[in-house]
Amino acid sequence: MRSFTCALFFCLSVIAHAQDQTTTAPTDQPLPESDTAIATRNALKFADSLTRANFYAEWDTYMNLSPLSAIKYYGGKEGFKEHVVTIHYRNEPKTEEKPEKLRMLSLLNDIDTWQCVIEKVRDSWDESRGKVKTYSYLIGESTDNGLTWKFIDASHNSLVNVIYIMPTVFSKLEIPEGKMIYVDEVAAQEAAQAEQAAKAAAKKKPVRTGKK
Repeated sequence: MRSFTCALFFCLSVIAHAQDQTTTAPTDQPLPESDTAIATRNALKFADSLTRANFYAEWDTYMNLSPLSAIKYYGGKEGFKEHVVTIHYRNEPKTEEKPEKLRMLSLLNDIDTWQCVIEKVRDSWDESRGKVKTYSYLIGESTDNGLTWKFIDASHNSLVNVIYIMPTVFSKLEIPEGKMIYVDEVAAQEAAQAEQAAKAAAKKKPVRTGKK
């Protein structure tokens, strides 16, 4: 009887240990992506396609990634294409340049509609002023919960006209003004300011007389 009790106890201990191992075993399955993460990833992917289409003059792809409202604003496909091509060759990238770098600035949603602002940074060279960084902004919209996106380039128009080109744009979406920074000139100015500050600090420093 005693041996039977010990065997029963041993079996129950093994079962309890197995259940405990099953309960506490770590899972290898990753957590599902949030809607925001999915929308962000897809927006950057589609924006990259638009940016590359502009860089390599692939106009059919560019137009497919542009909203119908923008095409209508310029009088149809031919008018819109003419507008985009004119701006492209007015600021045509040089052979040594690469497509702009992209960064998500803001992302908002209203049920299944998502909108975003993506910053583009173009690195170029000016013969007389050196390195140049040009900042411009894409305004994107998705009507299928962030899966597919279309964009307008705010640098192609004044910000006042954005509401006419994309009538559905959220009023809360903040769109910065584009800007150009001449990197070498800024660096030279900062170096000159640092030198002046150092000289000013040296003048204010008390002179030691050598007396204790």
